[in-house]
Amino acid sequence: MKILFIVYHPVDPYIIFETAKQIENEGYTPFFVIIEKEGIIKKIIESYGFENAVIGESKESFLGKILNIFTIVSGINKYVKKINPDLIFSPATPYSSMACRFNKKPLICWEDTETATFNFKYSHKRIDSLLLTDSFYKELPGNNIIKFNGYKELAYLHPNNFKPDLNVLKKLGLKIEDKIVLMRFSALNAMHDIGLKSEVDTNDSKILKFIKKAEYTHNAKIFISVTERDLDHRFDAYKLEIEPSKYTHLLSFCTLYIGEGTTTASEAGVLGVPWIALRDKPLGYLIDQEDNYGLGFRIESLDIALKKAEEILQNKSLRSEWKIKRSKLLKDKIDVSAFITWFINSYPESHTIMKDNPNFQNKFK
Repeated sequence: MKILFIVYHPVDPYIIFETAKQIENEGYTPFFVIIEKEGIIKKIIESYGFENAVIGESKESFLGKILNIFTIVSGINKYVKKINPDLIFSPATPYSSMACRFNKKPLICWEDTETATFNFKYSHKRIDSLLLTDSFYKELPGNNIIKFNGYKELAYLHPNNFKPDLNVLKKLGLKIEDKIVLMRFSALNAMHDIGLKSEVDTNDSKILKFIKKAEYTHNAKIFISVTERDLDHRFDAYKLEIEPSKYTHLLSFCTLYIGEGTTTASEAGVLGVPWIALRDKPLGYLIDQEDNYGLGFRIESLDIALKKAEEILQNKSLRSEWKIKRSKLLKDKIDVSAFITWFINSYPESHTIMKDNPNFQNKFK
């Protein structure tokens, strides 16, 4: 069996690395087609030793994304012809969907962002199986929907697949008992971010004031992760310099995450780290973590978010409280990587099984 994995974002490879390893161990061939973003996706994949090819780059503007369609679709089809895969696995995007209109290969996709309306409109009808989180609140038509009880982050951060590496602390001059605050600011230029505005752009002084107070009042170590925008020189001392593959290892030792990156917020929750998401649009997986497990806070106002951050840093029983919350989440959810591996290996029978008996997925708890 040959599987073609299409990746568009730095987090995409991590979702299927365990699956790709299992496929390879069973004598099958995984191949990654990359639409490069932030200049790090190829590095991430090559660090795991998988065959890959870059066929294009992600564009920032809406017009750029539209004009990029021919390049990406033709690039995907080039490697479909070259590899002749039995199955294609991809995030739900118009690019993958359009490519598969021509090659007629089985297409399995995943999606977890309800605000990605452009993706839904122009992709989901061609997808053979669309994997959605149970917390996905938008109703989509069609018999191709398969819901699973988890998040994409549980594919690579479930305890079955992830063990925090203490060496990441040593390299940054940190100790395990340190209060570590990770802040992440994105450019908000993804397809699903169209129409969103960032308070961060005009409030550098407020953020700097919070950082100074967190340092001197709470003795916190502050790191700012920025890959899609430039930082003011006043923040240079806080810029995080780390290998992409070590990012979640650092996050697992953090006291708090605050930022615009919602995937990082979900990663923090899965790891038992309090998060504050600066997000005015609702996302099912964050709603689930906040409302059902109390793992984080969705706050639109930067002022209120920074106030909440100070409150969290003052909580002396924070780690023990969040450890209990995380345990509850892990007990409820499935090992998403094990589920995806089974779904691909058993396809198309797996689609029928999940349609007839959704509780079958509980085998992967």
